[in-house]
Amino acid sequence: MAAHITAASHGGPRFNEHLSSEGRRAAENGIWLCQQCSRLVDADDSAYDVADLIDWKTFAEAAAAVELRGYVVRKGRDFAGLEAKMPELIGEMRSDIRSKPFTREIIALSRRVSYNPGPIPFFSYFHEDHNELLAKLQICEHYGAIYDVRRNDVPRWNFDEDFAEYLLGQ
Repeated sequence: MAAHITAASHGGPRFNEHLSSEGRRAAENGIWLCQQCSRLVDADDSAYDVADLIDWKTFAEAAAAVELRGYVVRKGRDFAGLEAKMPELIGEMRSDIRSKPFTREIIALSRRVSYNPGPIPFFSYFHEDHNELLAKLQICEHYGAIYDVRRNDVPRWNFDEDFAEYLLGQ
């Protein structure tokens, strides 16, 4: 989803009165974000300043250029920062993985639904226990903590090994 780094109109997030209307429409003032991140960035513009958004854009463009040449780019991961955003969910994940250190799959469910996928072990996280659970899991995915392995129309992810080690080591 295309988003503005500085708002296109007065009163919008991070509006820059010194920018011309052409500058507001220019590609340099744009950034590609997912729908969830776009809402987060615009809902709390004090937490995401112009310099941060420009840094994100610069990194993403440089990473894309490098990856187009066949290389893999991995940005350092701040799992402690992720945990600060959602301490209850990450705390539950830590407790779960310590109890079953070789389980990696997680599923988002409602407590009103019974689900039995068979012999594959997994951790369940419930919408009733975590406000905006799917949004939080999407942010975990953006951090590289988990990755999507959806099947049977059931939202499910696996822990990334670096994140599993982070949870087991704390």
